[in-house]
Order: sequence, then structure tokens, then C-alpha cells
Amino acid sequence: MEQNSIKLLEEFLINSKVEIDLYNFALAIFFSLILGTIVKFTYLKVSRSLNDKEHFSEIFVPLAIITTLVITVIKFSLALSLGLVGALSIVRFRAAIKEPEELVYLFFVIGIGLANGANQFIVATFATVLLVIILFLRSIYNEKFKKNNFSEASTNIIQIQIENNVVKIDDLISDLKKDLDYLNLKSFTSENNMSQYNFWFSINPKNLTKFMNLVNKIVTEKKEIKIQLFSRSGIYE
Repeated sequence: MEQNSIKLLEEFLINSKVEIDLYNFALAIFFSLILGTIVKFTYLKVSRSLNDKEHFSEIFVPLAIITTLVITVIKFSLALSLGLVGALSIVRFRAAIKEPEELVYLFFVIGIGLANGANQFIVATFATVLLVIILFLRSIYNEKFKKNNFSEASTNIIQIQIENNVVKIDDLISDLKKDLDYLNLKSFTSENNMSQYNFWFSINPKNLTKFMNLVNKIVTEKKEIKIQLFSRSGIYE
């Protein structure tokens, strides 16, 4: 009796066959493709990431489809499930995720793949639509109230470094403000003969060229001044 049980277990683990419904599989791939594309579009529109959004979002659709494929195959076989655990314990993922927002979107896409792989198409679609609506509403809210909430909505930063106090920061700010919609101090650091200022700022794209020419003129005339511009979303967008 005990030997028969062991043989049955071996048959289940080693010789179990995976029978996949091709129609459901094709449907799952289709939903992963569509929903992954929606997430990619949403990420490009509302993300405040400082990294290259276009390059990072290219993995969303393939990741959703791959996750769907894996779940579709292993859900019918305990042996394949155990094999996947073993494989993942060997493979090391060294992706450089620098911002929590990127990790959230990766889990979002993986969740879509998991749901579609389990043939939960309605759940995947409903959850995707709901989260996309929330993300767009949050973006609209931040844009609407950005002037009252610089820490949450501001996406552009200008960094100014002044050596030996060659110029008063008030005079420099007066010159820069002429082409900006607003300029607000974020942080200030002073050490030895160096002062560093970080400002949030907003600018009309029409004034960007003029503003950059002004910055070039300032740093050219005074070598002790260094000015750098940073943008999460892209000033031209």
C-alpha cells in the first residue's frame, strides 16, 4: 500500500502532463498585451520619475506577457511549480530600481500577468481601470494645486553653486525670476567657501530657450557660479 502511494506520487510529480486550453491562453495573452499597454501609457503620462521613463516602460508589455505564460504553464503542474521556485532561487535579478514608484508599476504589471494567467480577465481589467483612474486623478490634483504644494507637485529643480560669495544670491534670483513662473527655495547648504541652493521652479516652454541663454551667460561671465537644471517629467512636455 505504501509503495503504491509512493509510485502515485512519483507519477504525479514527474509524469504529470500539462494540458493548456489554447483559446484561454490566447485570450490571456491578448488581455496582458492590452492592459500592459494601458499601464505603459499611464506611466508615461503621470509618473514623476527622474529616470528615462520611455526606456523603462518598454519592459511593461513583455513582462505582463511573460508572467501570463509562466502562470498558465505552472498552474496545472505541481512539479513545474516546484521547478520554478528552484530556478528563481538560482537566478539573481540585479535591476537598479532607484525609485519606489518604479517598483509599484512593476508589481502592477506583474499583477496583471498573474490575473490573466489564472484566467481572471474581469478582475485584471477592473483593477487596471480603477488604478489608472486613481493615478490620473492624483496627477490632476497635483497639477491643480501645485502652487500651494511645491513638495508634492514640483518636478523641476535648479541647483546653484556659488564659490567665495562672488555674487549675492538675491541679485541672482532677481535675474532668473524674470523668465520663470515661480522660484521657491527647497534647500540650502553652506560649507567652507561654497554655498549651494536648490530651488523648485516652473517655466513656460516658450521661455525655456531664453532662460537657458541667460544661464549660459551667467556661468560664462562668472566661473565661480555653477547652475544645473533637473526635471522629472521633462520641461518640454
